[in-house]
Amino acid sequence: MGAAPTPATAGAVAGTESDVTIVGIGGGTLPVGFGSLPYETSVSSPYWGSRSELIEVLDLARAGAVDVHVETYGIDDAPLAYERLHAGKINGRAVIVPEAV
Repeated sequence: MGAAPTPATAGAVAGTESDVTIVGIGGGTLPVGFGSLPYETSVSSPYWGSRSELIEVLDLARAGAVDVHVETYGIDDAPLAYERLHAGKINGRAVIVPEAV
């Protein structure tokens, strides 16, 4: 869930016997407990999908259907990358690239 409103919306629209799957690590939360969601609602938060889903994502990337913004940093700039990540100033992904040997 990328942003806080996303899991809140999922919880609000869930019905009895719903399945809510929280994907991503954007920091959103969904309160779970008796009375906080409709009866028999199941909530899961997998870190990643199955092997076949990973292959599907890689195929989409190879086909150009996935556009990911990447900011690269040299190994010496890794602390800067972490500072920017912590401050919420990274647009997309931060990738640390070791120097060529």
